[in-house]
Amino acid sequence: MGLIDIIKKATFFEILQGMSVTGKYTASKKFTIEYPKEKSIPYPRFRGSQALLADPVTGELNCDACHLCETICPSQCITIESSETPDGKKSLDEFTIDLSRCVFCGFCEEVCPRAAIVMTANYELASYDKRDFILTKEWLIANAVHAHKELKGR
Repeated sequence: MGLIDIIKKATFFEILQGMSVTGKYTASKKFTIEYPKEKSIPYPRFRGSQALLADPVTGELNCDACHLCETICPSQCITIESSETPDGKKSLDEFTIDLSRCVFCGFCEEVCPRAAIVMTANYELASYDKRDFILTKEWLIANAVHAHKELKGR
């Protein structure tokens, strides 16, 4: 038995393995979600659009304008404008995310020391107008209703 015969046997065996995987999925039960009527429930670690969280007691935003999320963002889609208050603290003036450039990596959420920005379960973001993908501070605060349950109480 030569080398060519061994290769032919190995190739044939690999083709049969691949066909068996295809056959299993062909014979399995399928399911369909009719999207506008039925909505799928995202997995717990799903990363959808971002939201800015506030303290549930005081209602004050958790963001202290440290610019870490803006710095770590690989696509540079986050823009933060801040000013200094008379008592020396930073105040968040503008927080903008260009969702058309966002890669939904979650780095902004991971680097935030105060858990101010989170990825939500909101996946319905389709639009025909590109201006709808510019998320303002007000939109991000309102989007906190879509934050995962365990993050809302932080």
